[in-house]
Amino acid sequence: MTFGNPWALLLLGLAPLLLFISRGRLIHLSPLRRRLALALRLLLLVLLVLALADARRLRSADDLSVVFLVDVSDSMPPAARETALAFIRDALQAKPPDDTVGVIAFGANALVEELPRRNLPRLSLDSTPNPAYTNFADAIRLGMALFPAEAPKRLVLLSDGQNNLGDARAAARLAAAAGIELDALQIEAPAGPEVRLSRLDAPGTLHQSERFDLSLTVESNTATQTEVQLFADGQLVARQTVNLQAGENRFVFPMVAGEQGFSTFRARLVPAADTRPQNNRLDAFSRIEGPLRVLLVSARPAEGEALRAALEAAGLQVEPVAPPQMPADPLTLSEYAAVVLVNVPAPALSPAQLSLLQVYVRDLGGGLVAVGGPESYGAGGYFQTPLEETLPVNMALKDRERLPGMTMLMVIDKSGSMASAGTQGMGGPRKVELAKEAIYRAVDLLAPWDRVGVVAFDNAARWVVNPVPVVDVPAIKDAVGTIRASGGTDILAGLQAAAGAMTDETSRVRHIVLLTDGGADPTGIPELVDNLVAEGVSVSVVAIGDDYAPFLEDVARRGNGRFHFARDAATIPQIFAQEAVLALKAYLIEEEFTPRLTAASPILQGIPALPNLFGYVATEPKQTAQTVLVSERDDPLLAQWQYGLGRSVAFTSDATGRWGKAWVGWADFARFWGQAVRWTIVEGAAGNLEARVTADRERGV
Repeated sequence: MTFGNPWALLLLGLAPLLLFISRGRLIHLSPLRRRLALALRLLLLVLLVLALADARRLRSADDLSVVFLVDVSDSMPPAARETALAFIRDALQAKPPDDTVGVIAFGANALVEELPRRNLPRLSLDSTPNPAYTNFADAIRLGMALFPAEAPKRLVLLSDGQNNLGDARAAARLAAAAGIELDALQIEAPAGPEVRLSRLDAPGTLHQSERFDLSLTVESNTATQTEVQLFADGQLVARQTVNLQAGENRFVFPMVAGEQGFSTFRARLVPAADTRPQNNRLDAFSRIEGPLRVLLVSARPAEGEALRAALEAAGLQVEPVAPPQMPADPLTLSEYAAVVLVNVPAPALSPAQLSLLQVYVRDLGGGLVAVGGPESYGAGGYFQTPLEETLPVNMALKDRERLPGMTMLMVIDKSGSMASAGTQGMGGPRKVELAKEAIYRAVDLLAPWDRVGVVAFDNAARWVVNPVPVVDVPAIKDAVGTIRASGGTDILAGLQAAAGAMTDETSRVRHIVLLTDGGADPTGIPELVDNLVAEGVSVSVVAIGDDYAPFLEDVARRGNGRFHFARDAATIPQIFAQEAVLALKAYLIEEEFTPRLTAASPILQGIPALPNLFGYVATEPKQTAQTVLVSERDDPLLAQWQYGLGRSVAFTSDATGRWGKAWVGWADFARFWGQAVRWTIVEGAAGNLEARVTADRERGV
């Protein structure tokens, strides 16, 4: 015995005083009754003192109290529940007589089936907790509350182990902290045919009319069939019977996004044979925004028609414009999710527009898709422009085996009019400075085995750079930098100087580029050009401004070259780069080939095969870009990369009947281009609301 207040025992010292006082007062009683009265008074005194002393009697408690936690969720079939009851009956027969036993039935919640007691004459599972889930934590907490205070305690969990609700680990730690032993016995349920929808994936963000894939993962323990039913916002939109193999099966169903708002997608299975139908349904959620706006830029409207129709069929809102109408300010351009350039030569875009495209992708997170054609990439003058920096391919080829040697002579007008501003507005660079920049760019594009020469003319012609190999590039540029505008205009003198030098050149390709901003006497020029052509020399003409002489167009036609009208002299550097490429004729590859896959890409998702193409513009991949498709020559055909905050895609063939005639009528033409454009669009920049896709818990496990 122990005492909580042992000092109270000192009150027992009052017993003699009590006897003394009582003896005098009980004198009138008989001896027997007097002794009984004294004994009672002493007993009351002792009991009172023991109560004041908080007397406690301790004894060891060896009688065990056990509470069985029985899983009755839908994943425990009747046979499994009977197994659990048989285990409890065996435990009842084997337990010591004074041990107590209680039973709890649980599913999503827990209910008391039997309170702890020594005998359970009738053992059954009559409680009906919610069977849709399995909640170990709730069962453990209720079991802890049933135990007597002093008895040793034990919880025994009887389940198939498929917990899917509550924090069972936290509940087990709580039981351990309370000194309660927790045992578990896994009940093996008989294996019947079982089909389970384990995953449903939908994009977190969609756009109105967007085509997308709804992906299902179905697990089965046997080969069987099931009907798949798909619902969008409660409406049945697809129904298909599929074959299942034992194990994991994945199915993809094409869908089209509906109206703006939040959308619920539901998949439901109707298997031929199944044990637990509760796990045959899942939901996924998407946020549907308005249609994506795409700016389609093409120099010739007909070249963009097939692509426009394809993108609209892919659920995109397309706005076609010509290069001059492309927005020139970031705010307006940022209203578009992506920009698509269709065979757009760099000179068709102003330097400001080229720089804006770079800012749009790199800094604003916009998307850019460049579609090829004979006036794109290197053949379109993209070399050393912001557009080349933005795209995942380089414009210059470096393989000598595929580049014939070329002599390129540039005949440059240095008359007094070339000192005027070359761009609109005040303070722009002078024409002559832009002409020198054009020469620099052409020299950078040429290979060391090429030859270059520069003739400057006013009233007369003089050699600025005599024809030399493109080896000492700084020296060539230094010499070009000495050109100053002055004097009149004698085009014939410049061409005669170049023609005389060409007679000594032995390169496989010999090409003259004439640049002038004004009129001149055409006498003798057509005949000279005819003679050059007869000797295998081609002549192209770059005319600056609206005052050029009309006969210059005839010069380019006679010279088997190209005529370039540069209303804005700032485009001259791109034109010269374009000329350097086109003169070589090695960049335009026109032959039939089958595209070859080199890397997986979302752009090709759901596309099993690709038709043949009939041409492309040769480029070289950038080191950090991903080349997805290549030609038979291993040149990039489809390349993609992340550029700053945005993404860009380069497709070096075209989307017309010239090189892509087998693609325009292809069944997956719209899917390919829709996915190419959508890959460049970085989601999440439109607002602060973020949609996350999660699958419902599977039912009954």
